Amino acid sequence: MAEPPSLPYARDEGSTSQPHSAYPAYPAEAYEPHEGFLDEIEEEHIEISAALQYWAAKRHRGKGKAKEDENDLSTMKSWRLKSKLKTVTAGLFICLNIGVDPPDIVKTNPCAKTECWIDPTQLPSNKAIEAIGRNLHQQFETLNPKVKYKPFLDPSIEETKKQCVNMRRSAKDERVVFYYNGHGVPKPTPSGEIWVFNKNYTQYIPVSLYDLQEWLGSPCIYVWECSGAGNILNNFAKSAERRDNEARAAQAQAGHQDGLPTSPYSEALHLAACQANQILPMSPDLPADLFTCCLTSPIETALRHFVLQDPLRRNGGLDPNDPRSRITVDMVMRIPGDLKDRRTPLGELSWIFTAVTDTIAWLSFPREVFNRLFRQDLLVAGLFRNFLLAQRIMSAYHCTPTSIPEIPSAHNHPLWHSWDLAVDACLAQLPELLDLEAAREAGQSNIPPLSVYRPSTFFAQHLQAFEVWLQHGGAVPNRLAPRPKKGVPISRSPPEQLPIVLQVLLSQSHRLRALILISRFVDLGPWAVHLSLSIGIFPYVQKLLASPAVELKPVLIYIWARILAIDKSCQMDLLRDSGFTYFTQILAPYPQAGSLVIPNANEHRAMSAFILSILCRNFRVGQTACLGVQVFDSCVARLGEDDWLLKTWCLLCISQLWADYDEAKALFMQSQRQNELLGALRSTAVEVRAAALYAFGTLLGASSAPVDSPDAKGGGGTGAQLGLSDIQQLEIEAGLAFACMMSVKEDASPMVRKELVVVISCVVREWRGWLVSAAWAYYEQESYLSRTEGKTNGVHLEEEEEDIVSEALKEWTSNEDKEPHEHQHNLTLLSSFKVLFETLLDLSVDPHTEVALMASTVVDYIIALLVDSAFTRVKGSAVRNLIKKQAQSRPKILSRQVSTAFSEGGGKLPLPNGQTQLHPPQMQRSNTGLSDAGGSGTLKRNGSVANALRSLASMTGLVVPPDSPDSVHSTRENEYMKVTQPKIPLSEPSGGYRSPYPDQSHERILPSSPAGQPHPASMGRSRSAYGSALPRGGAGLGAELVKASSVLEALTQEDMERLHFRRSKGSEANTDIDGRFGNNGLPRSSDLGLGMVAKEVKDDVLPLRSGFFDWAMEYFREPQMKAPDADEPGSTTYNEQAWKHLRNEQMVEDSRAAEGYAATHVWNVEAGTLHNDSWPLQLAFHSYDPVMAVTDDADNVCIWDWQSKRRLNKFSNQNIPGSSVSSVHFINEMASSLMLTASTEGSIRIFRDYETPNETALASTFRAVSEIHPVGHSSGVLTAWEQQKGHLLVGGDMKVVRLWDATVERHLRDIATQAGANLTAIASDEPEGNVFVAGFGDGVVRLFDKRAEDAGEVVLRTWRQHKIWIQSVHLQRGSMRELVTGSMDGEVRVWDVRKPDEPLYTIPRRDEGLMALAVHTGASVLARTTALTSHSTRQELEITGFSDPLHPLRLAKLNIPTTPTYNNPLHSHRINGFMPSAASLVFHPVQMMIAAGGFDASGTVRLYKCPTPKSAVATWEQMNGNASVSNFN
Repeated sequence: MAEPPSLPYARDEGSTSQPHSAYPAYPAEAYEPHEGFLDEIEEEHIEISAALQYWAAKRHRGKGKAKEDENDLSTMKSWRLKSKLKTVTAGLFICLNIGVDPPDIVKTNPCAKTECWIDPTQLPSNKAIEAIGRNLHQQFETLNPKVKYKPFLDPSIEETKKQCVNMRRSAKDERVVFYYNGHGVPKPTPSGEIWVFNKNYTQYIPVSLYDLQEWLGSPCIYVWECSGAGNILNNFAKSAERRDNEARAAQAQAGHQDGLPTSPYSEALHLAACQANQILPMSPDLPADLFTCCLTSPIETALRHFVLQDPLRRNGGLDPNDPRSRITVDMVMRIPGDLKDRRTPLGELSWIFTAVTDTIAWLSFPREVFNRLFRQDLLVAGLFRNFLLAQRIMSAYHCTPTSIPEIPSAHNHPLWHSWDLAVDACLAQLPELLDLEAAREAGQSNIPPLSVYRPSTFFAQHLQAFEVWLQHGGAVPNRLAPRPKKGVPISRSPPEQLPIVLQVLLSQSHRLRALILISRFVDLGPWAVHLSLSIGIFPYVQKLLASPAVELKPVLIYIWARILAIDKSCQMDLLRDSGFTYFTQILAPYPQAGSLVIPNANEHRAMSAFILSILCRNFRVGQTACLGVQVFDSCVARLGEDDWLLKTWCLLCISQLWADYDEAKALFMQSQRQNELLGALRSTAVEVRAAALYAFGTLLGASSAPVDSPDAKGGGGTGAQLGLSDIQQLEIEAGLAFACMMSVKEDASPMVRKELVVVISCVVREWRGWLVSAAWAYYEQESYLSRTEGKTNGVHLEEEEEDIVSEALKEWTSNEDKEPHEHQHNLTLLSSFKVLFETLLDLSVDPHTEVALMASTVVDYIIALLVDSAFTRVKGSAVRNLIKKQAQSRPKILSRQVSTAFSEGGGKLPLPNGQTQLHPPQMQRSNTGLSDAGGSGTLKRNGSVANALRSLASMTGLVVPPDSPDSVHSTRENEYMKVTQPKIPLSEPSGGYRSPYPDQSHERILPSSPAGQPHPASMGRSRSAYGSALPRGGAGLGAELVKASSVLEALTQEDMERLHFRRSKGSEANTDIDGRFGNNGLPRSSDLGLGMVAKEVKDDVLPLRSGFFDWAMEYFREPQMKAPDADEPGSTTYNEQAWKHLRNEQMVEDSRAAEGYAATHVWNVEAGTLHNDSWPLQLAFHSYDPVMAVTDDADNVCIWDWQSKRRLNKFSNQNIPGSSVSSVHFINEMASSLMLTASTEGSIRIFRDYETPNETALASTFRAVSEIHPVGHSSGVLTAWEQQKGHLLVGGDMKVVRLWDATVERHLRDIATQAGANLTAIASDEPEGNVFVAGFGDGVVRLFDKRAEDAGEVVLRTWRQHKIWIQSVHLQRGSMRELVTGSMDGEVRVWDVRKPDEPLYTIPRRDEGLMALAVHTGASVLARTTALTSHSTRQELEITGFSDPLHPLRLAKLNIPTTPTYNNPLHSHRINGFMPSAASLVFHPVQMMIAAGGFDASGTVRLYKCPTPKSAVATWEQMNGNASVSNFN
């Protein structure tokens, strides 16, 4: 057996498991370019390491750009035929009356005689017509032998009626064929009447179409073999419409509104030999029933026509020695073979003819017509296929066959030439074959004639043409076609060979090649899959699942994955004949018969897992089938593979397998495989971590249905696990959520954090009593801590404070009804739920808006329950006190913001029509503060209780007008350019924020009333706003007080009762436990619990839904075999990147040439001024583009073209009020640049398209700082970016430097600073990135080695010569290893890191101090500015060259004017405890240029440069054009 070929399958580079390369790498084995091209690649030495791209995968680009095919998805279902009519019976009515010519036809002499290839003049008339009937019967049977054919010879009017009625009776509602040969009767009348005979054959009797329709009924297909047949078609429609109207009227009269009881008469199919004014050809070379011969004997008719019309033969151009010269018309009738055997000449020609006519029809007819005629019924398809031949042949004799439905004429289609070529090649061998046959019959030869037959190259040639189209034509129409209007799909010209390739699947010799080509075609996108399905590929690939051929497996898996990514309705088809086991065998961990033996087996295993996950999705039969063949075990076993795609889809397959399926969840519980799935949370691939969380979400009750699907609400936790005790099930559900939270709560990918919120929401839904208790404990403890702090600060407290939570827990655990270990277990559980709640609070102020909105939904759900709980009746409760205050300010409620998340998490405002609109996302999280509890500065939403109470009116669904005073954000009126808001990327569809409060449309559950009493009106949906907003217990505050411990016990017990109820459903003992489920599940006023149904919360809000599965499925809708544009030589993207690469290299070269010059020459030439309109806090140059980023003291980022002095864009960084941007970096500078910002709140944001207004969007964002320690002067959040390794170092007011890896998007490790002060400056050793240097507030500078694992070996060097706050540190690139440090007293030192004892050079401290210090990355040049005081009128900028550290040179001393009365933000920041970092002075990384931020009112940024000679370095203009650089002198 030949080695199985592998698909040209290119792995998606979009995962974190493989970083992108900005300058393309070429996987030659995948794309197979020509040899010369490979040689060129080998000659190029590309520095890939410097060009790795981070945050550039599909998930960072939102939903991806390959959405132009979405419009096609709406039509994807049309490939399945709605109804498939069968043809069951056929009546062949032959009116010849041999020997008597009809009166209206004058025949020529000689004339066409043969009927069904029989000459009736050679036989007695009665024998002739019987022979004709037999032949016609046999010819029709070649089209479909299962149909019951019956010839009626010269029928009378009575027999015609009788037989028609009988055919309809036997066919019932199926299709009937009415074939009419009228060669022996007059032509149809102008009114469409046809003729038959009377009993004595003395008269011609007309039959009206109206009568015929009544006898035959519907559906029908009519074949009219007679002259003037067009008359019938012209009149049939009128008669059919009349009958349909009568049927509709009868139906309406009978009271039925369903339309017609049967198929309409107007949908009948007709095939007619000629038009109304034409007569049939009478050439003696032709059969008299030429039309019938074309329809029933197409191959013989086509061959005869070819011989008769052969131009070489007719013009005498054939060589006498050419075998073609011996061919006669009679010879072609003896062509050997069998129509059903494709290995014989006749069978092969029939096969080719089917392919040609199918293709002509597919290219010529509308899709709906094609499917109706060629894909519903075998007989209809055969007749219409052969009708195309009739069009071609009869048009040569000035006769035009017609049909209903009318189809375009294809008699001159170019593909007929391919048919002629195939016929010519076959007929050229015919004389030899017939000679061998004659010799064999005479006993002169033993050679079988067919053994010397050379098969046609027709299919091989068209496969080659299809391959050429795939290589060169597949994408051309997209790029050349004009861009259509939005919402209109791009027109694509399909490949002409597609139906031919489909026919090739019937051939075993060509099947593999055809499947590979089809797989390459469906790889082009959803439109290609849809075309393949509409042409009829599905039955073929379904039957091939039964094939044992190993070489077909990879291709079939690929095609099935593409089909299921487009059409999920194939679930039943996969179950049929256990076809899905084809894929379970591939996924199985142990080698089986027929397992894959190809190099890229893991990709196909991943596809198999995807296919099985679609089979299981919301399909219980599929889940049961997969569970029965150990799919779960196979998926878990495959988690050990080192392939992100395989692991992702194994996890997603598991998630669909157990979604809402208790038996599968039970299997997981019994198998003890939790650790293997939890291990996936530590994967280096973002997709794997998200998939693992998705799986845990569905295990805990999340719905696996699409986000916008009305099905499968979710909920129910892990179901009814009767094999576990109640406590065990509680521990597992809470423990899994806790384990997920501990693993990924600080993940750098928003996608992962969103899935974590979904997982936690599942637990909140099932264990809301515990969560409400935890939330109450959290807020009470926060309130207690704030009060005790107030007391220590001297604030007088009216009464002695007591810790309510501690008292309540002590009482709760002193209950003697339980064992001590049970009490301890409860405390542990409460602690775990409290950590979950705190995590939710953190996530509700996540820098990624979508994560924050989803978490806010869950938090507000808990708060709404807390406000409605009995905790509001606990004496001394902080929650109770808040409600008291709120009750006193009741009239103010209605003018407040409606929901907590609107004011905190999402910037959404309610609109009167019920929709939501994104606020300009100022992210006004005014309730977010720093909590000093326990020394932790973690961001919390500790104002949520107050906000929830402040917006009690929202529980009633009251809509506040969006123009209420509190919803209006102040904006700066004097800005001349609008501040745009970055777009939030929706990497997968998600629900965003959903208010948990019932709105006007929410149908409330009412309490059960005593018999005979109506429900109080106040309990209906018309309740007043105040009535429904009040807590339980009358006025809420005047009700009887309760003990907190009793409420804790009631809530936790109620959760267990809810679990009992869930488990009772599983055991079919669904009874009302102790009557607690009376009152429709609502709590009674005497209850301390929340009730089985929460009164004031929409229960269906939780669990949240995840869109991750649908997002991941997009992978199989996008091309994987074709190299991306960036890797495709000649593409626009490729050329642009190649040009950038050359330009960047040239710039670096010129910079190196100018470094020595710049270190010894003046830097006092002004290069321009930028007016930023606000104080420039941070400056950053792009290394290669003429772009500079400037941030102000708020959250605005300005992007300037410093060359043209033009502002390109201004947008908001979206950090919370009171914080500012403290670091800016450009990343991926070699290709698609992104901008990374760090803000003092601890968040990192990465922006794409930062230079384009209204297009700027967040690629990713995460909180990089967790614990902040209180310090006298804050240094903010300082970062260092290492492009080569993709590492981000984050430091500041922490005891550690946090190391984040952009490749895997997660936190790698914390490196202890071993310092007594906060970190104030940080710099990395580029480009190697193995060490970094940090300066601290106490003047100490340390050099760290990231490679060292032992904490004692991390610090390599320590310098203690500075005595005050280190303002800046810098590690010089190159071999000299200089370290430059500067402290705030103005002292600057240059060190050699290899000699840490003494500095190479020191600039002594000065009275003015040091504001900022900058060092050029390449040249030995440093610059510093003096500090400002309130009376300063100027700032001094001094630039020094230190190429010879022993003899430094002052290169420039410049005075920058300032306004002494200007209240610059420096002082206000210092008052607030924030000390700005030293980035208001920065060198260009490559060019000899420096930018200095000023302190005047307009926020001026001044640019200075060192004028290098023309001979030394090319100008920027040359660099962007034809860079011709002379040598440095």
